Amino acid sequence: MSFNHIVLKNLRQNLKHYAMFLISLLLSIIIYFSFATLKYTDEIAAENARVIKNGAMVGLYALFVIIVVFLMYANHLFIKRRTKSFALFQLIGLTRGNILRMLCIEQLAFFVATGILGILLGLGGSQLLLIILGKLMELKVNINISFEPKALLVTLLLLAIAYILIFIQNAQFLKKRSILTMMKDSSQTEAKTARITPKEVLSGVLGIIMIVLGYYLSTEMMDKFANILTPFIILALTIVGAYLFFRSTVSVIFKSLKRMKKGHVGITDVVFTSSIMHRMKKNAMSLTVIAIISAITVTVLCSATIVKVSSAKQIEAAAPEDFDIVENKLASQFENKLQQADIPYNKKSYQVLQSPVKHNKVFTPESDNIPSFNRTTLSSNQHLKGNEAKITNISSLPQNIKVNLNQTVTVQGKTNAKLKVTSKDENKVYPLEITAMSPVLEVSPQVYQSLRTDELEVTEHGYNLKNQSDMAKAEKVAQQVNPDIESKRQVTKSNNQTTGIMIFVSAFLGFAFLIAAGCIIYIKQMDETEDELPSFKLLHRIGFTNSDMMPGLTLKVLFNFGLPLIIALLHSFFAASAFMNIMGSSSHTPVFIVMIVYTIVYAIFALIALLHSRRMINQAQ
Repeated sequence: MSFNHIVLKNLRQNLKHYAMFLISLLLSIIIYFSFATLKYTDEIAAENARVIKNGAMVGLYALFVIIVVFLMYANHLFIKRRTKSFALFQLIGLTRGNILRMLCIEQLAFFVATGILGILLGLGGSQLLLIILGKLMELKVNINISFEPKALLVTLLLLAIAYILIFIQNAQFLKKRSILTMMKDSSQTEAKTARITPKEVLSGVLGIIMIVLGYYLSTEMMDKFANILTPFIILALTIVGAYLFFRSTVSVIFKSLKRMKKGHVGITDVVFTSSIMHRMKKNAMSLTVIAIISAITVTVLCSATIVKVSSAKQIEAAAPEDFDIVENKLASQFENKLQQADIPYNKKSYQVLQSPVKHNKVFTPESDNIPSFNRTTLSSNQHLKGNEAKITNISSLPQNIKVNLNQTVTVQGKTNAKLKVTSKDENKVYPLEITAMSPVLEVSPQVYQSLRTDELEVTEHGYNLKNQSDMAKAEKVAQQVNPDIESKRQVTKSNNQTTGIMIFVSAFLGFAFLIAAGCIIYIKQMDETEDELPSFKLLHRIGFTNSDMMPGLTLKVLFNFGLPLIIALLHSFFAASAFMNIMGSSSHTPVFIVMIVYTIVYAIFALIALLHSRRMINQAQ
């Protein structure tokens, strides 16, 4: 058999094993080429959508790093599962150079095939991306995407760099391993002793301490540990802590479970526990990588969701009505212009007092670093009597300010008034212009009048159009009165143009990370199942059926997928909470929604891996 025949035969045999790698490579090329096309389409700039090009550029650079690192890691997993065949090739006379040449031909065939298909599909993908961006950013972009030579060049550059780095990686892999090493690579156990060593216990405890410390620092990052180095310290603690947890804590747990059984080993233990203990060190590294990638994915998606929700709340606070005007003179001119243009509207006025706070037991800072609360906004509520007060506009409060009901606060106006806050309304929002980012205390009309002075009182007039079809005409009227007057629609559009690109790029980067995490763990599961096929065949020969082995296999898949997912969700929860503090958001609902969706998609990869493993075991009988 000639060398070319060997290459072709191996290519056909390994094609099914490379299926997930090829799919992920294809998706990576499609996404990358789509971003590149957006960046290099000149018509986009002419459409006043230059922010799209800037966002595409950010996404392009980030995707470049993600794709190259992922391809190298996936390739490492694939060539490790082929070590035994590499050793056999050397035994029949092939040199390491021949094997490296064979790998180069295989990789070249994969890169060329997926590259051509990915670029063709990427043309349609870029048009889809443009449509999604236009919706998110409320931009009217009517462009038909065509083939861009620059996009092709940068995509080919990505493939060339990835191919060269993989070539170097393969060469180093073959150079460092002898025939004997490659023959025993998959059979060598990493569990040197069944005894729990002090080093393992110490390392495991240290890993848990580092993770907990990282979480604690993230919760106090904005208060006690406000330092530029804090995020990097948190990152180092959580990554190293996760590795030590997977490497030592898990080992201690499994060894303890084994000791508790006192030598009574069942078929589930053989398939599940023994398999994990067999490759503990390898598991630790791969599970850490998967956990960190998943944590980054969820954090990125959570951040995008938090920005979207926070921006919507900010818009509601900045522009609660269709038009909001503070100055009485401008408001009167605007009303006259609307009447002249026959535009029907409803008017809503807000009158508040910007009052200094003298003594305060209602608003309590949660740390000494936070300045005391010295100003609040008062509004009249006819349903309140005496010195009763209701707190509203709570969303404007910083996260580190605690609200205490049934406590008193003394405010200063024409006179001083001691108010008792008896209730709160978390849903009611006042215009940002008249609250100065402070909560609003609703008081009785009598108290309001006793405190009122012309210097403290601020009025804002809100106008809601009866017919939204008149909005364009009303916006022209507003511009005639004062160019600074913007409608709620214009404020929303401006905000969406700012946040839309971030949400878009974050979403697609999260999608890319999800593909990477799912593929890596899928490949890992397939690698382990293939290595253990001789063991499954032996179990079949001594009388065990597939039904007997399925519980153990299911537990192993749950371990490989579930444990890094739990660590990733914990990491991302605390990271997202820290970001929420920065953004001034209080609701964890967006975070939980992202986590649930990610878990569902992630579980699909686990199910596919389980079904494929079952099929491989069935075929091994």
